[in-house]
Amino acid sequence: MRVRPDTLTVIGWAFALGAAVLFGLGHTRVAGAVMLLGGLFDALDGAVARESNRMSSFGAFLDSTLDRLSESAVFVGVIFFYASAARPVEALLAGLAMTFSLLTSYARARAEGLNVPCEVGLLERAGRVVILSVFSIFGLLTPGVALVAAGALITTAQRVFHVRRATRR
Repeated sequence: MRVRPDTLTVIGWAFALGAAVLFGLGHTRVAGAVMLLGGLFDALDGAVARESNRMSSFGAFLDSTLDRLSESAVFVGVIFFYASAARPVEALLAGLAMTFSLLTSYARARAEGLNVPCEVGLLERAGRVVILSVFSIFGLLTPGVALVAAGALITTAQRVFHVRRATRR
């Protein structure tokens, strides 16, 4: 394949930004579809890097960084949608989903920085993307946000306990 993995990473990020704008404008079903499409590019970048032997430290860094920016942008769009519709409870729920989604990723990165493998937990990024996308497509944004918030909270806790056990020795 001639496409560079970093190009796929940036395309996935661009789709996430588009989804964020669509969420903010209240086009939640279309936003879900755009987000799902962006998730496909995000899933492909690593596979293309491995298959084409183009893995790099910078590529891994770029992927992780743009993943966090993508998640943040999408949740900011959802929060804006709820806030502009005078739905403060849902806006708070989306803020919690964003917080625990970011913490899930941070906990793994920090653990691995301590040389503790941390591929544990209920809900990885791909699962969060699929849940929020599919629920949005079916017009169930709030239950999707709630499920992501709960799953990310559980995953964060699982990772904290995992690292605690691994570092007790």
